[in-house]
Amino acid sequence: MNENEQKNIEAPIVSDSSPFHMNNGWQFDAKEYLKFLLSMMVDYNASDIYLTHWEAPVLRIYWDALRIEWLAPLDDNILNQFKWFLVKTEEDQNLFTEHLSVDLWISLHSRRYRINVSRQRGHIMIVARLLSEKVPTIDELWLPQIFKTLMDRTSGLIFVTWPTGSWKSTTLAAMIEEVNQNKHRHIITVEDPIEYVFAPQKSIFEQKQLWRDITSFSSAMKYALRQRPDIILFWEARDPESLKNAMALAETWHLVITTIHSRSVEQAINKIISMFPQDEQDQIRNNLAENMVAIIVQRLLKKKDWKWMIPAHEIALNNTAMENAIRENKLNQVDNVIFTNRWAWMQLMDDDLVRLVVENKIDINTAIENSRDRVHLKDWLKDAWINL
Repeated sequence: MNENEQKNIEAPIVSDSSPFHMNNGWQFDAKEYLKFLLSMMVDYNASDIYLTHWEAPVLRIYWDALRIEWLAPLDDNILNQFKWFLVKTEEDQNLFTEHLSVDLWISLHSRRYRINVSRQRGHIMIVARLLSEKVPTIDELWLPQIFKTLMDRTSGLIFVTWPTGSWKSTTLAAMIEEVNQNKHRHIITVEDPIEYVFAPQKSIFEQKQLWRDITSFSSAMKYALRQRPDIILFWEARDPESLKNAMALAETWHLVITTIHSRSVEQAINKIISMFPQDEQDQIRNNLAENMVAIIVQRLLKKKDWKWMIPAHEIALNNTAMENAIRENKLNQVDNVIFTNRWAWMQLMDDDLVRLVVENKIDINTAIENSRDRVHLKDWLKDAWINL
């Protein structure tokens, strides 16, 4: 949907007596109404739906959050009924009581949805994400071929970082699927919640969900050693203990993949080290320098035709120069190490933005908006014969 197209969701042809018509009040089955709203995501190719107090339901289609104007605003009665239908297990109810927020998933008409139920201004809010019907491949996501090479590794740490909403779970699933299709491995995933259900091919799987199968990411990592895995994917490095356990697994010849929120490779390294007390940081630098395989930063960008999205990447691979920069705490050298090793699959984010502009996949404004150094990006674009 581009900027010139209509910014609302048109109503289907319905009779005045339809239980979903905005003029018919709230006399309907809440469970069936929620199913109807979730099904709309499939019909309109929406990634998310937002259900909040005294707003009409909102669909996210590509980059736009669009109100379904022909549906009435949601009140506390209907939102609470949605919550009672979704948060029905004892575990989920306890989590919501303790944290006032809970993540879960449901299946409807052979499609799976990730659901977050929370509170805002004292009212229930629900956000649902439509999950893919199949696990995508690295090629289908237009990911660099280095992603396949990385999955040949048998040990070490791979960090994939991004802002929220950048195909996190999708990219990780594609990396694991690469192994599933080509190698005989035992793979453990630790997730919150489970988003992609893998169909074992050459590999075998254990998929563990936080609060249902495990009590914490840290404990899952601790006991993974007893389950003889080859690859461990845990969804987020949230605390020092999880990271310590991940490093211990990497040191004992396991490949560990995890995520952390950051905007650059340098920021990711800083964030990892700063999680630990000052007196432990030198040891953590040594461990990270020895065990890091790669740090990948991913951003999701609007394609030039506005019809879909495309990822851009900053990629750092471990080599002698990178190891020394981490170990000696000279992180201001990280960008230079990446820049001077572009021949070896490394790249800065701005390098990839230039490539996407040159290949006519994104426009110049999108590149500039997502650049880490806008002045240098414009110079690089000029060098690439782009008319600014």
